[in-house]
Amino acid sequence: MLVNDLQEALVNNINRRIDSGFFTYNKDHVLIKYLDKDDVVGLVPNPGSHMVSMDMAGEEYWQYNYSITMRTKSRAEAHNRLFELSQYLQLLNQTKDLISKNGSWVFDQIQVPNEPAEIQEDLQGTVTYSMDVAVFIYKQRGVF
Repeated sequence: MLVNDLQEALVNNINRRIDSGFFTYNKDHVLIKYLDKDDVVGLVPNPGSHMVSMDMAGEEYWQYNYSITMRTKSRAEAHNRLFELSQYLQLLNQTKDLISKNGSWVFDQIQVPNEPAEIQEDLQGTVTYSMDVAVFIYKQRGVF
């Protein structure tokens, strides 16, 4: 399934970099979960994913929206970890190192339209940070 393949490819790509020691602040794997537990980074779909265009041959150009979230007591840690991921994701525009496992899509570009932002704080001082990501891909018409 395309949507799961794209999300998994994105998370697996990040996690391979974490395993290789590429990051300074990100040492634990990113999960496909929304706010699983404190100090865990999660990547989940956001509303608004849509087909941007389609050519005469039936190739579709899609935008898939995701949110990268983290809940923690340390504002600095959340900002540093998400900002570092933001920088890495934008690097994918040069490396093109995001590949479909099942061949259902081809990566074009990724946009990170906002810096990590605090979106919530509870009464115990735990803060939630979030950052939006838009991934643009090509796929053939009718491929889910």
